[in-house]
Amino acid sequence: MLDRSLSPPYGQIESVHLPEPKVYHLSNGLPLFVVNLGKQDLVKVELVFNCGTATAQKKLVGSTTIRMLREGTGKMSSEEIANTVDFFGAYLEHDVGYDECSVSLFTLTKHLSDTLPILFDVYNDPYFPEREFETLLKKNKQELLIKQQRVGYIASKTFNSVLFGKNHPYGRSANSEDYEQLTRSDLVNHHKLFIANRLNYIIVSGKIEADAINHVEYSFGKLNKQLVNKNSVTGSDTNERVVHIDKSDAVQNAIRVGRVLFNRTHPDFMGVQILATVLGGYFGSRLMRNIREDKGYTYGIGASVVSLQHSGYLSISTEVGSDVCQSAIDEIYLEIGRLRKDLIPTSELELVRSYLLGSILKSTDGPFNVAAKWKSYLRYGVGIDAHHEFIHLVKTITSERLRELAKTYLQSKDLIQVTVGKTLN
Repeated sequence: MLDRSLSPPYGQIESVHLPEPKVYHLSNGLPLFVVNLGKQDLVKVELVFNCGTATAQKKLVGSTTIRMLREGTGKMSSEEIANTVDFFGAYLEHDVGYDECSVSLFTLTKHLSDTLPILFDVYNDPYFPEREFETLLKKNKQELLIKQQRVGYIASKTFNSVLFGKNHPYGRSANSEDYEQLTRSDLVNHHKLFIANRLNYIIVSGKIEADAINHVEYSFGKLNKQLVNKNSVTGSDTNERVVHIDKSDAVQNAIRVGRVLFNRTHPDFMGVQILATVLGGYFGSRLMRNIREDKGYTYGIGASVVSLQHSGYLSISTEVGSDVCQSAIDEIYLEIGRLRKDLIPTSELELVRSYLLGSILKSTDGPFNVAAKWKSYLRYGVGIDAHHEFIHLVKTITSERLRELAKTYLQSKDLIQVTVGKTLN
């Protein structure tokens, strides 16, 4: 009988196996990556495009175009699409980032041949019906007006604007007035220039039967594949370092601290990622222990390193009571200063190693997670070596190296600070 008074044994994670996808090319040259894993009879087909919110010259065009794809085609209305997908127990999903977007189909393995033509039709022949377009604009505009009352949203928007510049593709943000400028023809043109016949690749994951490749070939292999657009983003410098936006009715103040860095292709990216984990990347991090557990200023605070196609940045974010905002900021800089000055104790570093290795293991659990991992690698043109390199670095990086990285990339003079809420005393 199981003795529940005893804790289960635990061991160190020595390695994390990341299955590699099989690579095919359709008859038109389109890359197809297949992750054939899992025991459940489910398949995900994801169409990935090299365009996102930073691609279009006009605000809101990129995200709205992707959201409108399933709202009607030349053959099916939005209602018919929804009813047919529901009938087969499937669903369609979209994802939009700064540099990349995708449209995905989740379906039972046995219904792939029935549902894949719907995904193709949604991608290849969207109609962008005027009624659905107007409805979506009203809905999104109302949601934006609500979000604009939240200090966290204002802080995030302002933080990106200060980091990159308000007119920079990574720094610009939409206002409610921008919805008035958006037209159906904008979506049609964006689809024509960046989506139609410009698939970057397809990734299929799940329990895949032998004829699945034939179904994908039949639907997508006859496309007149055109050159995929390569995004170009120029740099933008800013002289602003401390920004406060007053919101006198705020109960809490939002805080953002960070700086522009680099993306995952930079040799120091992985090391800074580990450093950010020590600072605020997990529940036992220094910022959580200090500002949540010890001071009680917040429910949560986090630090992360974000990788973009043409840049990257460090972000520390939290919301605290307005009366302790300045104290919380002081503690953030105190913890950053400690990383520059002191070596991380061995016990703490070992805890971070275990956490990160566990996170890597979790990120490879199941076919959809494996596919997502490979998608993140394909975005930057890296392969399996990046996976093993990160694991090796997590297991071997020293406190001395982390302090060196902190001295290089966490200087107070390089950090940008944004607060939103009541004026700081």
